[in-house]
Amino acid sequence: MIKLYLADISVLCDPLNDNGKISLLPQERQIKILRYKLADDRKRSLGAGLIINKILNENNIDINSIYYGSNGKPYVDKIFFNAAHSGNFAFGVSSDKEIGCDVEIIKKPRLDVAKRFFTENEYNYIIHSENTSNAFYKLWTIKESYIKQSGEGLRTPLNSFEININKDTITVSENNKEKNCYITHFEFKNHSFAICSMEEPPLEIEFNYL
Repeated sequence: MIKLYLADISVLCDPLNDNGKISLLPQERQIKILRYKLADDRKRSLGAGLIINKILNENNIDINSIYYGSNGKPYVDKIFFNAAHSGNFAFGVSSDKEIGCDVEIIKKPRLDVAKRFFTENEYNYIIHSENTSNAFYKLWTIKESYIKQSGEGLRTPLNSFEININKDTITVSENNKEKNCYITHFEFKNHSFAICSMEEPPLEIEFNYL
């Protein structure tokens, strides 16, 4: 079963000045959070850490049970999970099967990035959309969620696979062959969210808020 988690960073204190929340996390995560120079970056990383902590606690998994793949993606034996953060939110997902997620605040589209790193069809989808910002970040978050689900990360060139967006469906293809995965995309408070999963997503989006 897929579960979604959301942390609003506006309600979090800067962990540099208030160690109440950060003290709940492993020391390695605390060090990572405090390396950020900006308060909002520290709060985003804190939110992602709290989401991962909640997922582990809900599944009775000890933090020491986590191991890491060759690209640094964390794994445990009983559950799959992923987290991301941008803008006002940290976002996380958990599942019984491989899963990846991404969130980006919707800003001015990076058409130069799309031209260089997306496929021709994807670039054309963006420039011919009524709202190029929404279209760019829709593709960007879906692509990020896909490479995070696969475990390959940025070792996978973003133009080596293609996102196909139709009226009612979103699919991923490589070498003209459709991949066996489910794509979920939605927008919430000017943020673009995407999930790539190996099991069917929930029919309704329901967050577990922190």
